[in-house]
Amino acid sequence: MQKMDQKNELEKLNESDSSIERVGDSYLAAATSKNTRQAYQSDINHFLNSGRTLPTTPIYIESYLKECAQTLNPRTIKRRIIALRQYHVLMGLDDPTKAANVVKTMQGIARLHGAPRKQAAAIRLKDLDKMAQHLEQDPSIINIRNRALILLGYFGAFRRSEISSLSWDEVSFVADGIVIKLMRSKTDQTGQGEDCIIPFGDDHRCPVRALIDWRKASSQLEGPIFRQLSKIGTILKDAICSRHINRIVKQVAKDAMIANADQVSAHSLRRGFATEAARLGASMPAIQKHGRWKSTKTVFEYIEAGRQFKDSAVNVMFGEV
Repeated sequence: MQKMDQKNELEKLNESDSSIERVGDSYLAAATSKNTRQAYQSDINHFLNSGRTLPTTPIYIESYLKECAQTLNPRTIKRRIIALRQYHVLMGLDDPTKAANVVKTMQGIARLHGAPRKQAAAIRLKDLDKMAQHLEQDPSIINIRNRALILLGYFGAFRRSEISSLSWDEVSFVADGIVIKLMRSKTDQTGQGEDCIIPFGDDHRCPVRALIDWRKASSQLEGPIFRQLSKIGTILKDAICSRHINRIVKQVAKDAMIANADQVSAHSLRRGFATEAARLGASMPAIQKHGRWKSTKTVFEYIEAGRQFKDSAVNVMFGEV
């Protein structure tokens, strides 16, 4: 009976989610990105599969949190709380996640099980060069694609979701480089569009030339820029997914034997751009604008990380008697 109830709850949730996609509720769906809706769906399913039902109460959420604390990190649990909150708010119900026992339980979990968030290592320019040169050694179709992906991702300060969604009709080749019109991003959910300007650069690390090389090799003039490849190197019609981009960057970093390769992810491209641009003298406003960051706090953290050795007070003591 309990399994039947869970099945019914999941069916109701799926019906509710799909109804948002219908014309009458399209504005509600558009207020949240597709990736976020999918994440919420997964989190809600986890709650229902634990044997609980929706709508729920603070007591059931408290017990759910205590179970999750045994296997999940606090950040994942917090995201699941947000999903439960969104479910009740969208249904026009009281929010049980605001109850004192739920808030206190979450605080206790964070205190006992919390750990510093692992940050992706910033890729330095010298390491980017190693990655690009490693891929140049074997100009196979996959290496030409991956080289363009990594260099464009780095100098465009792109999120992996942005890399995945790039299409040829968003790219304009001009005398000084390329202009990429991002029609939608994490910080531009309304689709007003943002221009990303990337000039020609040094031959060995030039993202514009790398993109031209990929365009010639792939013979693609429209649709997704970075497409999936078959095992024999055939270019498929679908774009590379975000997770695959993460795997590509990790693997190339390891193969090129760069520093901190085990801490590299797709986000290392974006973080590396901010860190290196600041180290070489770019202003914070210029970095923030190029990377389309809403928060100056995030940019400042990246810049501080890049300057921590250069700005260390210890430096003034070296060379002194």
